[in-house]
Amino acid sequence: MPTEQHSHDRETIDQDLVRALAHPMRVRILEALQGRVASPTELAREFLESLGVVSYHANALLEVECIEQVRTQPKRGTIEHFYTARPRSFIGHQDWRRTPVSVRGGVTDEAIRTFVAKVGAAVDADTIDSREDTTLNWMPMVVDDRGWRETAEILDRALRELMSVATDSRERLGEADGIPIVTAMAAFEAPPGKG
Repeated sequence: MPTEQHSHDRETIDQDLVRALAHPMRVRILEALQGRVASPTELAREFLESLGVVSYHANALLEVECIEQVRTQPKRGTIEHFYTARPRSFIGHQDWRRTPVSVRGGVTDEAIRTFVAKVGAAVDADTIDSREDTTLNWMPMVVDDRGWRETAEILDRALRELMSVATDSRERLGEADGIPIVTAMAAFEAPPGKG
C-alpha cells in the first residue's frame, strides 16, 4: 500500500511532468537530449530557433529535473552549459503515463512526429541500412489482458536495459563522438480490425 509520502511524490511528479510538457519545444528538447549531450546553442542551431527560446525552455526542463547539466565549457567570454535527459524524462517512461490523458495526447503526437522525422532523415542520408545489424521490425498481435501486461513488462525491461547501455556508452565515450542511433519500442491498442 503506498505511503502518504509516496502518494505525494507521485502527485509532484505528475505536476512537474505536466509543467515540462506545457510547450512543444520542451518535448523537442527532451527528444533531442535522449542518449546525448548538447547545449542550448547546439539545439537552437539544430532546430533553427533562437537561442533565447531554446534556453528558456531548457531552463524550464532543468527546473523540473527532466534534464541535467553534465558539463560546462568556456566560450567567448561566457559559459556554455551542456545537458542530457534524465532517465525519468524518456518519452514512454512510466512517469509520463501518470500525466493526465489530455496532456499525453500532445506528447504522443510530438514524439511520433519527431520519430518519423528521424526515420525520414536516416532514409534521406542512407544511414538507415548502413549497418548489417540494423533492426527494424513491427509485429501486430492479438493478446488478452495478461498478454498486454506481459508485453508492457517486456518493453519496460528492454527500456531499462537500453538506458543502461546509453549511460555506460556515455561514460566510455567521455568527450568523444559516438554512433548516433534511434531506438523505438511501442505497444498500443490498434483500432478494431486493424491489428
